[in-house]
Amino acid sequence: MDDYTWRKRLEARRRRRQQERLFALALLVMILTAAFLYFSVYTKTPEYAMREMVEAYRSGDAETFRRHVDLNSITLTAYDDLTSDLFKYDTQLSDRERSLFENFYVLIRRQMCNGAVKVINDYIDTREWTLPGGILKGRQLGIDYDLLLDRSLIRHTSFIDLEGVEHHGDEATASFSIVEDYSQVPFVLKVTLKDLANESFNIGGNEFEIFGKKLKFPGFTFNLSGSDWKIVSVDNYRGYLDAATPILRKNLADYIDATEEIVYRYNRTFEAEQNNFISLQRSPYGIMLANQRTDTSNYITNTIIPSLESRQAELDEIPVPEGAQFLANLRKESTRVTILAWQSYIKGITENSAADLDTAESLHKQELVLDQRIEEIVHNSAIARNLPELP
Repeated sequence: MDDYTWRKRLEARRRRRQQERLFALALLVMILTAAFLYFSVYTKTPEYAMREMVEAYRSGDAETFRRHVDLNSITLTAYDDLTSDLFKYDTQLSDRERSLFENFYVLIRRQMCNGAVKVINDYIDTREWTLPGGILKGRQLGIDYDLLLDRSLIRHTSFIDLEGVEHHGDEATASFSIVEDYSQVPFVLKVTLKDLANESFNIGGNEFEIFGKKLKFPGFTFNLSGSDWKIVSVDNYRGYLDAATPILRKNLADYIDATEEIVYRYNRTFEAEQNNFISLQRSPYGIMLANQRTDTSNYITNTIIPSLESRQAELDEIPVPEGAQFLANLRKESTRVTILAWQSYIKGITENSAADLDTAESLHKQELVLDQRIEEIVHNSAIARNLPELP
């Protein structure tokens, strides 16, 4: 190999190594730039916050989920949409009653929303739906909170995915695809986000004058505190209710119509059996005699309880539309609790057990609550019929 050829090969090798170094340097710069943009820009965007929130919801990361969702703000606006929807379907109210109850719902807004926040937080932590205690337990505010939650659709709405995020200055709008489980109505839920930790600094943005001309260099803004984008309101929750509720109410109406004859027939039967039960307990001595206790026990065992079981068996034969599952389950639970109450009463009178009589009374109260809830569902009631005194 001559000297010229050798030098040509060395030069080619030198250029190749230089190109490789330049390529490696460019690749390193690209990686560092991408990392810089990711950690200093993208992680501060509402898109990143929403994807982080979605992942936290799916993985059960409650802390991260709460960091991106302001439940207190969301429930306030959603509550107004929900209560408005409730009155829309309650046809039994006069104009005066409607006005009274609308004002009443405004008065209890804070307590109801605090309860909703607790319910949602408990679900995030345990993945189980529970009911709030305190003032919302039972009907202290005249409201059946379990029924209110069912009508909110929150317990039977499935999240599908994040569809996109739009920027509007200091705010953003995120769109989520969801589906109502019973009616299978798909919906795109839109929410408003705000960055609640907007501490930043700017580099650049200076003006220079060269040869009499002013040149302005745009600056770069960096967020010091990190992303704190939070969902602060659900923009079209009322639209979601309007889309799913009519279908669910149609399911419910069809089921009520299909079971109307069974319910009417057995209500007459239960009324007659109740009268016979009262007659069996009458005593001139103020207490039941031994033979009365036996006859009453036999009547409950052989007549009342079989009637309850027979009615439930007939109800179970009726197909239940998805939108009527809540009512069907309530009826089944009412039957179960009523039978347990009668069985405890039998044990109480035959064994002279005060504890069993107390149990029977407690179960009977549970039955009354369930029956009132069933009645409100059947008649599309928005609220209880009597306004309670607010504490």
